[in-house]
Amino acid sequence: MKKQSLAAVALTIGALALTACGGSANSSSSSDASAFGDCKVTGQPDSIKLKTQKPDVLTVAVVLPNPGWSNGTSPDTVKSGFEYCMAADIAHRAGLKSVQLKNFAWDQFISGTASGYDIGLATVTITDKRKEVFDFSQRYFSSNLGIATKKDSKVTADTLRDSKIAVLQGNVGAQWVADVLKPTKSAAVFQSAADIFTALNAGQVDAVVTDTTIALTSVKETGGALAVTGQIALDQGYGVVLPRNSENTSAVDKAVGDLDSDGTLKTLAADYLQPTFGVDPNSVPFWVVK
Repeated sequence: MKKQSLAAVALTIGALALTACGGSANSSSSSDASAFGDCKVTGQPDSIKLKTQKPDVLTVAVVLPNPGWSNGTSPDTVKSGFEYCMAADIAHRAGLKSVQLKNFAWDQFISGTASGYDIGLATVTITDKRKEVFDFSQRYFSSNLGIATKKDSKVTADTLRDSKIAVLQGNVGAQWVADVLKPTKSAAVFQSAADIFTALNAGQVDAVVTDTTIALTSVKETGGALAVTGQIALDQGYGVVLPRNSENTSAVDKAVGDLDSDGTLKTLAADYLQPTFGVDPNSVPFWVVK
């Protein structure tokens, strides 16, 4: 099954008819689209079965803000985005009437202490360690690690190890820096994506290592002060998070597979991710750090 990668996002732009959260031409739509914000849901109702926290509602854990993925600053303002519309599609295919978001701090969510949700969508990379805490669907987006610096920075693949690096607690970037890069200076660990890029902009650190998607989105907001100068290729991807041993895991996994095979994921990527990144992700060179 072909999964969505950063390369696929760029390749599908222009090849797809862009409609807000549109899907394949033969997909059916909900009779009450307003229940799912600006999303045009796809697929057949009741094609999967879910047992949810609330009747007729899919409760989704998120970590806001997360532009492009869930567009809004609070649960009641999110009406669109790749992951939000993906949740709407899953709810629609389960015959549910609406999606309700629950916002958590990243460290609370990724630690497994958050509760009261059916699924989590927060650009979470699937790892073996996280599988000890959560259930995951198959991947719906392939992820890499981006290196962000000031625009005029001298940091390169050869000097990254000796640079002062900022990472996000619990992020795959933090694990890669500690276990693979092993920098000569202790990495600065922050609690939010906003904090690590504030530190970079202020000159407190030389580089940020985090998901390429997070890096591109955050850098775009700095008006050219920062840049994503390189990325590290990883054979990893984002998956839908479910509480450990959830009885919904198989059904959600099936839904993700269907969203991939019927073209919905490609359309969501074209609608929401490419505009959010601001650049072709393929233009970011891959670094090999020795």
